[in-house]
Amino acid sequence: MEQLISPRTMAIFPANHEVYQTTILDQSGKEFFSTKSRIKILEEACFINRSSYDGRIKAVRHELNYHRKTPLMISPHDYIYAIPTMSPTHYDCIWLFHLHIDSVSSKQGKTYVQFKNGSTLEVNCSEKVLNRQRERAAATMNHFAPLPLISVKIDSNRMGGGNEGGMSLPPMDPGFIEKDLDNNDNFYY
Repeated sequence: MEQLISPRTMAIFPANHEVYQTTILDQSGKEFFSTKSRIKILEEACFINRSSYDGRIKAVRHELNYHRKTPLMISPHDYIYAIPTMSPTHYDCIWLFHLHIDSVSSKQGKTYVQFKNGSTLEVNCSEKVLNRQRERAAATMNHFAPLPLISVKIDSNRMGGGNEGGMSLPPMDPGFIEKDLDNNDNFYY
């Protein structure tokens, strides 16, 4: 399985080509083409991130009750979340990657996504629908955000003397928990 989706992916959409099914728009502004369908590419991206497309969709639907145009949580640790512009089963569905979107606007009845790299893409849904999708992606990202690692430094002076047979925990006070990621004596949870 080749990895076609990465933190640099901004959008995937129909290629409208005889051989290629999907166009992948990268943060650099380059377009890549694949013979795979968009759903197949998204399924493989989920597999690479130790889950399945169906499993990710079911989790979001269960937790947040988004049953239509459900945001796809591809990799919570890399903050890769995609939103569909219409039903994913529709041929013209465009998948947009949430963190790359800067703004959405409409002009002469057409909707455009302005990406953070300055490029623009015309999309096939209304500004209202796309803004709702962005809100859903943000809620999904907040709900499923990975917990940050914290370190706990144990001060041997506060351990209260000698317990040669094992380790005892000191009484908790504000000076006990420190964030010190450079010290190898810390415990990570």
